[in-house]
This record gives sequence, structure tokens and C-alpha cells, in this order.
Amino acid sequence: MEVSTFEILTAPIAPVMGIPPQLIPVARRIVQGYFLTISNLEAIDLRYRIEFTVSLPVPADPNKILLNNAFLVVDVEGTNTPIALTQQPGKPNVYRGFFTIPAHKTASVELLPILPKTLTPGLLEVRGYVSLFVPARSIFPKPVPQSKKPVKVLLNPEIRGTFLPNDFPSDTPTLPDFDQINYTLAIASGKGLNEITPEPGKPITIDVPIVTPILEELRNGNLDLASLEADNSEKAQMLVQLLAQLDANDVNLKELNTVMDKFDIPVRMSRS
Repeated sequence: MEVSTFEILTAPIAPVMGIPPQLIPVARRIVQGYFLTISNLEAIDLRYRIEFTVSLPVPADPNKILLNNAFLVVDVEGTNTPIALTQQPGKPNVYRGFFTIPAHKTASVELLPILPKTLTPGLLEVRGYVSLFVPARSIFPKPVPQSKKPVKVLLNPEIRGTFLPNDFPSDTPTLPDFDQINYTLAIASGKGLNEITPEPGKPITIDVPIVTPILEELRNGNLDLASLEADNSEKAQMLVQLLAQLDANDVNLKELNTVMDKFDIPVRMSRS
């Protein structure tokens, strides 16, 4: 479901050039982050996927994307836990992260500028919209929904920011002049209590670039599996079990067989 818009900033609130000297102290800059409070109202622990769809700049501008400029954390019981923020394959404008909220718990998910990195040059400005999902659980032989019915959540999206002097940090510091701002964003659904339909289980599509390093680890015995001492034949059988859930087509199977042949794995996949 779509939740709200978002905007993170590390930028001046007004241009310094042309401002009379007596007004320069008020021409500060803001460091602004996005905060989403989520209450899991269900009696089971739930794993969520949050996505940030960025309005990409034209032309490209490294100060207007999330990559290397922002980080994601979740706070369930007073401790910030980092969440891997990654680009969705094939969608350079979509960044996502996964996290779990225990039953009847409330969490704060926070998208924040990386500091002090983004203070220089201080031109970070990224905006877009936020979506929240309940992904399927990976269970053999195929992923299954986390719940058979829509799950209830309370949502409260916010923007929080801190105003800093334009020269902060400075070699000749003056009395720090910090202010803060906090306001709630409009929720796309128009209400705080929402229901999210869990994503259904579906076969996994073979993605050879992703499978390749897994096959290499399997061949070299580096995977964290119970049968690390298995020979190639046993590893091959284990691989077949893992791949049994995949949605195969002729093109993917041909590419996969080529990769397995390269890694000396004595298995060939075919459609029955």
C-alpha cells in the first residue's frame, strides 16, 4: 500500500548570495529525515518491506538520490537497528528494506541523511513516495503468505528536521543556534488504521546473475549449510531441492545449465 510522500534534505533554507549581512544568521540550513511509526496490531510477528520510490533528477544528480546519501533504521524498543537499503533490481528509482515488528509492538522506521558526509556540499534533496508491503515467507516448496487475511497496522508518517548555522561545523564556532521542526504528513489512505493484503506465494523466477555467486559458493563449499562436507553429487542433489520451487522457462533453464556446467555441478535442469 502507498503510505505518504517523503523528503529528506541537507540543504540551505535560503540562498546566502545577495543577503544583507545582518540577515545571514537567519539564512540557515536544515537536516531533515522521514519517520514512519508502525503499530503491528496482529497477534503474530510480521515481516514488512518498505519501498522508497524516488523522483529521479534529469539530468542525473548524485545529490538527489538515496544511494550513498541516506541510511535506514528501525527502532522497536528503544534501540536503532540498521536496515540494508538496497535498489530494487531493474528499478533504479526504487529503494527498499526489510524489517520485522513483533506482535502488538510499535516501531519507528527512519530514513535519514548520512552525516557528516552530506553536510558538504550540503545540497542533498531527495523526494518521492513511500509504500509498505507484507511479503511472502520463503517456505519450501514455494513462498506462502504470512497471513490468510489482511493485516492491520496503525501508521503515522512524519518529517523531522533540525536547523543548523550555515557554517556549522566551523573552525571559529559561535554560540550554536539550533531549532527543530516536526510535522505529520498526509496518509494516502486518509486514515491511521489500515489493512495490508499480504503478498501471495509465487514461484521464484530464475535470475542467473543472482544465482551465479550462490552456485560458486556451493561448488566451493562456502555456503552456511549443514552439508558443507558434501561431495559434488550431494551438493547437486541439494541444489535441485532448492531450485525445485523456481518458475522455469526454456531460456532460463538453458542459461542456468550453462552456469552449472561452468562450475562442474553434475546436474541438468529441464522441463518435464
